[in-house]
Amino acid sequence: MKKKLHRYFLLLLLGSCLTTKLIAQNIQRVRIDFSVPGKFTRHLLIGFTKDNSASDSYDYGYDALNRDSYPYDLSWKVDDRKCIIQGVGAFDDNKKYPLWLFMSKEEDFEISLDTTENFENPIAVFVFDATENTYTKINESNFKSHVGKGEYTNRFYLAFQSENTTSSSSVAKTLSTEDEILKNTKIQYLKNSKELYINTNGLATIKEIALTNVSGQRLFTSKSINNRSLKMPINQMTNQLVFVNVITDIGQTTKQLIIH
Repeated sequence: MKKKLHRYFLLLLLGSCLTTKLIAQNIQRVRIDFSVPGKFTRHLLIGFTKDNSASDSYDYGYDALNRDSYPYDLSWKVDDRKCIIQGVGAFDDNKKYPLWLFMSKEEDFEISLDTTENFENPIAVFVFDATENTYTKINESNFKSHVGKGEYTNRFYLAFQSENTTSSSSVAKTLSTEDEILKNTKIQYLKNSKELYINTNGLATIKEIALTNVSGQRLFTSKSINNRSLKMPINQMTNQLVFVNVITDIGQTTKQLIIH
């Protein structure tokens, strides 16, 4: 009798394990990493349920709350909760999923793609910056940005197509032209550190920078840079309007900045 009961429980346990494994295999996953270089790394997971057993709202058993308190952190924004794991419905590349960023002070940070799992075909993964209105594909290169101290609840999103793509079958079209790449180059003045920040999102190489004032007088020139992003001090140019001309290996773009 004991042997039969033991065998029954073993079969029951094996069946349960197989069922759990099958369910797990049915969930499509995207894993991303948030990092402040040299200081902190956070791993995030979003899972897509083909049978829509989870939703975009908070679902017990699918979503895991972020209960940590770190000086830098990134979470999924699920309703008004911060989560490190989010379960949603079937994969839909038209959707964007909001991220909740916290920075205790002004820093550089990166968002990278770790892995995608259980997708029949490759998918494109983007970080959408609502403030800059840019989509950065992170399949091959990381999203890099620089922000000030504070919480950002409606700025950054995970997306699966850019505004220039219409479906997952056209993933190769994102940021496909030189004009689009140049338009999405970030040129910012970092007030706290009094630095000029330029980032091409890994899509172009900066060759030369020139700063001029409203009279056309050249204030600064730097050549032979050969980087895709940089920061440089411009504290000597305070309280004026300047034009920043960035020359890259695919063309050039200019942005107006108020230095204060």
